[in-house]
Amino acid sequence: MNGIWGGIIMSERRDTGRYESIQHFSNFPAKVFVTSIRSSAYHWHYDYELIGVLKGRVDVLYGIYGPEPQPLDAGDIILINPKDVHGLRGIDPDNVCLCVQFSPSLLEPVPAGMNYYFYLNSADERHRPKLPMTDYMHDISRIALANRREDTDAYLRKNAWLYMLLADLVKGAQYELQSASLNNEQDMKLVMSISGYIDGNLSSENLAGSICREFGLSEKGVYLLLKNVMGLTLKELIDIARLEHACSLLQDTSISLQVISDRCGYSGEATFYRRFKSAMGVTPGEYRKGLKANTIGQDVQDYLSYDEYGVGVLLDQWAEK
Repeated sequence: MNGIWGGIIMSERRDTGRYESIQHFSNFPAKVFVTSIRSSAYHWHYDYELIGVLKGRVDVLYGIYGPEPQPLDAGDIILINPKDVHGLRGIDPDNVCLCVQFSPSLLEPVPAGMNYYFYLNSADERHRPKLPMTDYMHDISRIALANRREDTDAYLRKNAWLYMLLADLVKGAQYELQSASLNNEQDMKLVMSISGYIDGNLSSENLAGSICREFGLSEKGVYLLLKNVMGLTLKELIDIARLEHACSLLQDTSISLQVISDRCGYSGEATFYRRFKSAMGVTPGEYRKGLKANTIGQDVQDYLSYDEYGVGVLLDQWAEK
């Protein structure tokens, strides 16, 4: 995955590790970047991540809000907690998102061994903050604008806006204080290995049974593991992996829909068509046409570059709302 203006380092899409290492620099304790998202497989990191949509629509796959993708439109925002597994999918090819990643240490002091666990998702009315969503979009846009400058006052302003954002999170968002070691990293690594195995064996018959044999787990053991770490069942995880792989294959116009259906493990082209349209809102053929019309970048990557001038205009608009 290649980040734009962010210094993000992430394993390639088919790497079973999927741990995202986030670099922080001494002069600013957060990583800020603007990007257009095509697809990002399930991954995790040690930072909080606040994702705001500046333009278009993206789906966020984050189990704490249920198995269904969370549809975020322009002006929507969602917060990912440290060590939580999540994925992203661009629905509109020309979407533009702003991401702010920051360490849990910025929210200290908290009781020893505890962390804030936030529930902030404007796509879910149960987890909207007490403050207006525009307050958060305003905060992160101001941070991003200051981050694009190099003068001294910009350095001070982006730090000021970052701590304003943190204060608004603690004041307005729902949260719990949880043990910092609540998520077992060994369980997360096992889940990532299972996810990687699914990616590599989508066309296998009885994939669920193969997973149990490969990892020495019972059906109940797999169910409890995935529910605890991701909030998903094995069937839901397989369905998502098939859809993600189909989206990737649709980028190559030389591959027929029947071949894509077979490679992704669907029982037939009609089933593939029906499930893809149900999840994405468009048919596989319509999705392929949308990709062909997208002129954002030449390479097929998780995160794509975007016109810098256009980003500046969007940030100015959201900073003033």
